[in-house]
Amino acid sequence: MARVFKFFAAFFVTAVVIFGAILAFNWDAFNTFYDNRDAMVEGSQWVEETYSLRGLSNYIDQNPDHVSIVSSVIETPDSTIRFMEHVKRPMGTTANFFILVAAAEMIESGAASPDMPVSWSEVTDHLLPGVNRSEHEISYTAASERGWLNDNDELSLDNTLQLLAEFNALSLADKLWWHIGQDRWTALADTLSLNNTDMPLPYSGLYLTISPGIRDMEAENIYDLELVKEPIDYRDSVIDRADNFLNDPEFRENTLSYMEDNRLGNTFMQERDALALFPKTTASEMTDLLEKMVRDELISPGVSQRVKDWMRWPMERQSGIRRDFTDYGAIYDNRMGLLNGIDFGTSRYTGDTTVQAVFFDRIQIAFWFHMSSNHMHQDFQQRLIFDPAMIEQMKEVESSHRQASSPHITP
Repeated sequence: MARVFKFFAAFFVTAVVIFGAILAFNWDAFNTFYDNRDAMVEGSQWVEETYSLRGLSNYIDQNPDHVSIVSSVIETPDSTIRFMEHVKRPMGTTANFFILVAAAEMIESGAASPDMPVSWSEVTDHLLPGVNRSEHEISYTAASERGWLNDNDELSLDNTLQLLAEFNALSLADKLWWHIGQDRWTALADTLSLNNTDMPLPYSGLYLTISPGIRDMEAENIYDLELVKEPIDYRDSVIDRADNFLNDPEFRENTLSYMEDNRLGNTFMQERDALALFPKTTASEMTDLLEKMVRDELISPGVSQRVKDWMRWPMERQSGIRRDFTDYGAIYDNRMGLLNGIDFGTSRYTGDTTVQAVFFDRIQIAFWFHMSSNHMHQDFQQRLIFDPAMIEQMKEVESSHRQASSPHITP
């Protein structure tokens, strides 16, 4: 009996030690899951139903508050699919399109050289701990493997913009945002004649703005406070926070110290909802810009060509893309509760060129994890260019939505 007791005691102690070690090594992940336990089931009913793209089209049909789509075939504009196309939605990193446009205009005008060196250490200065770190590191690894870094850890402006289009690292975007300069953003908005699109802001300033821990405020109070500000005042406050993070040693040290341990200090749902404070656009206005770019009419042929070239990274980096496309370019975004993409592509089967803007906004958290892990929005956008069955499904969704939202006239 004593021998049996010793055996079970040893087994129990070993199990406790192993479990304790696992828990200790994964304590942050455990806490994150526990704090977000309600969010992890939000929208879970859609997971099983959307393993096919037909299921995804059903989700779009039944959740118009969360989705905007414009898919426009250049050669046949009458076939354009439009779904909630005038709703302003957060761009996320599809706003980097405007960084590409502004940089291309600077290069074309002679204000910048494509060979201008960009210091990676200065890129890293813009990195917030726990926010987009993996994209920052992947970008550096890619630059190194491609031979783009010199002995001083510098790469050219041209290669920096290629990395930005492909990986959307927030640190890269912020470095380029400050290089372009505040004055040029106002000028660019005027040049592009934008009515419903905000110019980009530094991501460090945006995330510091929505951080309850940094602000020492409840997330809901931050949202209510910032939402009522005049747009120019809000932009200035975001830019000031980004500037302080770069140039105020005390603020920077306190920010880094807090975020190393706590990240932003908000839940998944709070972070998702706070994206409403990010710069916005409409699917309609964004595709208008993409169409001008495809026609080489976005500011100038030179600007259009440069932006298209930077966006064409999938032609070299995504396996199988050349099977369905003779030309394809994209900027995608994937962050908590948001999945966006803008792209242009020429179908290998029809020769038609399509421009698109697709925004999945404020998605239910469990459903977002499902879509994100399976890269569903990227597959959806690509198929919406070359797959007749997918195109027909979305035309049916568009038609159904139009009929449902049209006022009924009774005789």
